[in-house]
Amino acid sequence: MGKWISILFCVFFTVMSCAAGITNEKLYRKAETHFNNKEWNEAMMMYDVLLTENPAYLPLYVSSIIASSKVGASQSVMHYIELSEKNGVSLDSLFIGVERLARNMQDTPIYENMLILMKGEQPWLKKIINGYLLRYYRFRNNYEEIVTIADELLLAVPDNIAILKVKGEALFMIGKEAESVGIYKKILELDSQNTDASLFLGNYYYWKGSEALKALDRNFNDLTSPNRMQYAVYKKEKDSILNSDFASAAYYLEKVSAKGMTPYVKQVLYDIYVQRSEVSKAEALKPKVRKRLL
Repeated sequence: MGKWISILFCVFFTVMSCAAGITNEKLYRKAETHFNNKEWNEAMMMYDVLLTENPAYLPLYVSSIIASSKVGASQSVMHYIELSEKNGVSLDSLFIGVERLARNMQDTPIYENMLILMKGEQPWLKKIINGYLLRYYRFRNNYEEIVTIADELLLAVPDNIAILKVKGEALFMIGKEAESVGIYKKILELDSQNTDASLFLGNYYYWKGSEALKALDRNFNDLTSPNRMQYAVYKKEKDSILNSDFASAAYYLEKVSAKGMTPYVKQVLYDIYVQRSEVSKAEALKPKVRKRLL
C-alpha cells in the first residue's frame, strides 16, 4: 500500500509541477524523494527553498504541512498556513489538498489536527473551519464530535435547520434518543412542513412502540396460565402503547403522506391502523386485489 501511495504522490505532483511550470524541477524531484522516503525534515528544507521561488504553488504547501505534521511541528504547520494566506492561496484548495493527501496516506488525523490548530490560532475563522470539521466528522461517523461542532455552530445560528438535523442524527446514533427527538420537534416548530423531521419522528415512535409491544407480548406469553387480572394489566399496557407511541407515529407519518404517499409510509400506516383497530383508515390503505379475467 505504501508503495502505491508513493507512486500516486509522485505522479500527482509531477504533473502539477509541469502544468504550473515550477522553477527548479530538479530540487523539486529531490524533495519528492525525501517525502516518499519519509525523510520529513529533509523534505521540509527543500520545500522552504522552493516556496521562496514559487510562493503561490499549492502542492508545496500541502506537502510541507503534511511533513511538518509528521514530525509534530505544529508551529511549522501554522507557518505554512499563514504563508499560503499571505501569498493568496485559496484556503478551500489548501484544505482539500491536505485532506486528500492525508487520506491517501491513511493518516486523516493530520487534516483534523490542522483544522483544530488553525481554529485555535485564527479564531476569526472559527465558523468557516467548523464547517470543514463538521463535514470531516460526518465522513468519519464521529458522532460525539459532530454534536460538539454542531453546538458551536448553533451558538451563532440557533435556528439553522440543516445544522439541527445533523445534530439530531448524531444524538440518535450515540443513544441520546430523547435529546434527538427534542431536536426534531424543534425543527418542526421552525418549519411545520419539514418532511425529514416528520419522517424521523414517525419512524422513531413506530419503532419505539413496536419494541414495547414485542416485549409486552413476550412477557405475557411467558405466563403459563395468566389469570384475569394479569390479562387486564396486559390489555391496559398494550392500549397505553397504542394510544401513545403508535398514535404519535401515525400523527407524524400522516403529515408525510399528505405530501405524497410512499410505499413504505403506506405500509407502516396500515400496520398502525390495524394495531389500533382503525378499520376505515386501514381499509383505505389495504392493497387492492386485482380480479383475474376469465
